[in-house]
Amino acid sequence: MLELDHVLCMVGPEDTWAPRLTAAGWELDPGTAHPGQGTRNRRLLLAGHYLELAWVEDRAEARDNPLRLDRRADWATTGASPFGIGLRGRLPPEQEPAFRPYADLGFPIWVHRDDERHPARPLVFVLDLPPRRPTGSASPAGALQCVHHAGPAAADVPCYAGPRLVHRPGRHRLELVVDAGRPVEVSDLLAIRVTDV
Repeated sequence: MLELDHVLCMVGPEDTWAPRLTAAGWELDPGTAHPGQGTRNRRLLLAGHYLELAWVEDRAEARDNPLRLDRRADWATTGASPFGIGLRGRLPPEQEPAFRPYADLGFPIWVHRDDERHPARPLVFVLDLPPRRPTGSASPAGALQCVHHAGPAAADVPCYAGPRLVHRPGRHRLELVVDAGRPVEVSDLLAIRVTDV
């Protein structure tokens, strides 16, 4: 069974998302570069999941990479979705025709072919990795309850275990609903909401 691993949002490196998160008490890791992709990220760790905030660091490298994350970063002019849904586990064989393999990060990833055919949909990809094992340690932040996605087209996500993904038509927007922490408008595209469960 696939499980939700993380949610991706493309951001501008100089935008105010990092200080907004910090001011609201959310802690970002230092992040990492993605050689060959032309991107870099920082992550907000949640209980069992994370939010990946990524941006293009090398335009030429991003343009030459099959993922073309430069188009997602330039969503306002390209029409591509600035969001992604990362699943984890073994892709069922009957789902494989809808995906293509990608190995540039050093481990197998399956990328939904919508990335090429329907880039207005969020990028959907499966990390071919074993399920996460609970560590027993305290979570650095609340648990993800639900992901609300607005955009011109819903993500074509295979069945998975974990928080629900809810789509509604509209302008690009992503809201993560968590069970603890402080709500914050991270950017015009992204918000964190808190709900009691």
